[in-house]
Amino acid sequence: MAYIALYRKYRPLTFKNILGQESVTKILKNQIKSQKISHAYLFSGTRGTGKTSAAKVFARAINCLNPKDGEPCNECEVCKSILEGNTSDVIEMDAASNNSVENIRQIRQEVVYATVDVKYRVYIIDEVHMLTTSAFNALLKTLEEPPENVVFILATTEQHKIPVTILSRCLRFEFNRISPECIVERLKYVLENEKIDYEEEALEFIAKLADGGMRDALSILDRCISEMNEKLKYEDIVKIVGAIDRKVILDIVQSILNSDSIKANENVELVIKKGKDLRQLVYELNENFLGLLIESKDDNEKNRIIKIIDKLSKLDSDLRQSARPSILLKSAIVELCISNENNVFVQNQEMKLDENVSNLIRNLTNKITSMEKEIADLKKEISSNNLIQVKFDQSINKLKKQNEIENNESTEDIELSKFNEIEEFKKLVVEQGKLKLYSALAGANIYISEKFILVITSNSFAYNILKMDESIETIKEILDKNYSIDKNIRIELKEEHVDDQAKIEQLFKQNNINYTELD
Repeated sequence: MAYIALYRKYRPLTFKNILGQESVTKILKNQIKSQKISHAYLFSGTRGTGKTSAAKVFARAINCLNPKDGEPCNECEVCKSILEGNTSDVIEMDAASNNSVENIRQIRQEVVYATVDVKYRVYIIDEVHMLTTSAFNALLKTLEEPPENVVFILATTEQHKIPVTILSRCLRFEFNRISPECIVERLKYVLENEKIDYEEEALEFIAKLADGGMRDALSILDRCISEMNEKLKYEDIVKIVGAIDRKVILDIVQSILNSDSIKANENVELVIKKGKDLRQLVYELNENFLGLLIESKDDNEKNRIIKIIDKLSKLDSDLRQSARPSILLKSAIVELCISNENNVFVQNQEMKLDENVSNLIRNLTNKITSMEKEIADLKKEISSNNLIQVKFDQSINKLKKQNEIENNESTEDIELSKFNEIEEFKKLVVEQGKLKLYSALAGANIYISEKFILVITSNSFAYNILKMDESIETIKEILDKNYSIDKNIRIELKEEHVDDQAKIEQLFKQNNINYTELD
C-alpha cells in the first residue's frame, strides 16, 4: 500500500477533532441540528488551520443519514461515499488552477439539476481569492440565489482579496491560528499511534516552527520521522529543518545587551555561512527580546528592550527589500549595541552624581521638556486654525461641484489626518502587556477621520494580529481612555510598494465615499 502523508492520514473526520476552532465548529453543529443551513459559507484564516477539513466534515454532516449531535456518523452509505470520493454531488475545486469564468459557468449549468444520492449538493472552492474578476462576477448571481439543495463553501487565506459583493452573500467564519499547546497534544497523539519515541522539547520546537498551522506541524513531523534514528530529538530536528541553533540566538541577544557588537556579528556571520534565512533570524531575536520584556521589572531595562524590538520590527521589512541584507543586518546590530552602550554610560554617570544635583537636573529637564511641548502645541494650534479655514473653503467648493454632477447620489465627506502620537500610543500598548499587538503596530500607520479610525499595514502577519477582536478592543480602549477618541476601527492590508495615499483612495473608491485629505 502506498505511503500516506501524516496530514492526510490524520485529517479530522468530525468537528470534535478539529482543534483550536471550537467557536466555529459549535455554530456549524448548531445549524446542522436545527436544520438551518445557509446557502453560502466563507471560511478564512491562515494555512493549515482546518478550513478545508471543516468544509468536508460539514458536507458529510448535512447529508448524513444518521447524524449524531451535529456530527457525521462516517458509517452510513452517504458518509462512506463522500469519504471515498464516489459521489458527484460533493465537488471540491481548487480556484488556483480553476479560476476562469468557464469553470464557474460550468457550476451554473450544474446547479439546476437535482442531486443523485444526497440531500445537498456541496461545492467546496478552495483558495477562492484566486478567481478572476470575471469568474467572481459569474459566480455572483448563483451565489445569491442558488437552488434550495445547493450549498457553497468558499475557503481562503486572503479574505481581503475577495469582492465585497461576494462577502456580503456569505456566512463568514474566521479560523484562528492553533495554539502551540494544541499542536503539541496532536503531535503526541500521532506519535503514540505510530509507536515512535520522542522528546517533549522536540515537539515544542515543531509547534513553534508550525506558527499556528496544524498541517505544517504534521508535514515537519513527517519529514523528521523519515530522517531520525531511534528517537525524535530536538538536536536532530534543528539539523533536518535547517533551523537556527537556539544557542546562537541567545548569544546574539546577550551580546546586544552587553553592547558587544563584535561578538554579536561573529554569531550573525555563522548564521550567514550556514545559509539561514536572515528574516527568520530577526524574527527569533524579536521573540527572545519580547520574552525578556515580559520578565523584566526594571523600567530602564524595559525602555532599552522596547527600542530594540522597535528597531528589529522595522528591520524585517527593510531586509525584504534590500539587495544586500547581510550588510544591512550587521549595521543594524552595531547600531543597537552602540545605542545600548550610550544608555549604560549615561546611567553610570548619573549614578556618580550627587543625589541633590541629579534631582535638580531632572527637574530642569522636565520643565524644559514641558515648555517645548507647550510651544509645539501652540504652533500646531495656530497652523491648524489656518489650515481649517483653507480646507473648509476647499471642501465647500468640492461639494458644490459634486452636487452639480451627482444630484441623485448621496455622498459622505471624510477628513483624514495622520495620528501623530503613535509612539506614545505604542508605549501604552506595551504597558497593557499586548506585545504581539505592539509588534504589529511597529510598521503600521494610523489615520483619524470624523467617522472611523483607519489602520494600514503592509505586513500580512501584522494584519492578522491587528484584525483580531481583542486587538481592536485594545486599540479602542486606549484611544478612548487616553485621547478621548471613541470611533470604530478599520484594519486594512496594502500591497507592497503601494503607499498609504493610494490605498486610501482605493478604499474610498470601492465604497463610493468622497473625502477631503488633510495635509
